Amino acid sequence: MPIWKVPSVEADPEIVLRKWRVFATERGEHHFVGQNVESSNGRVSSAIIKFDRETRIGTTRSGRRYVLQGPSGRDEDAMHTWTVWKMLNDVKSAKNISSEYEDGHDEPVSEAKQPGRPAL
Repeated sequence: MPIWKVPSVEADPEIVLRKWRVFATERGEHHFVGQNVESSNGRVSSAIIKFDRETRIGTTRSGRRYVLQGPSGRDEDAMHTWTVWKMLNDVKSAKNISSEYEDGHDEPVSEAKQPGRPAL
């Protein structure tokens, strides 16, 4: 499966993801990983800086908005993209924290004390 550059934020300001997951890296950054509804391709976001649980929209460091559609899940192309992305960005470890972003989760997503950690 090839990996390619994505369009600019200006050209593609909002992505709807299905079969999504959220991973936290050892750097404290959270990233959306999922299937882009429009193209059906796997997608990895830059670090999440803000997430609104009611609208299920997150904003990333790049300024792009990601809309989470449906429950979290697994997409093979997205996981392949995530594996390559981790290698290219020297990520040593990551943890699936998708449950923190699910509907009905009462706890805040995280404290915005470190770069890349989303604020509510």
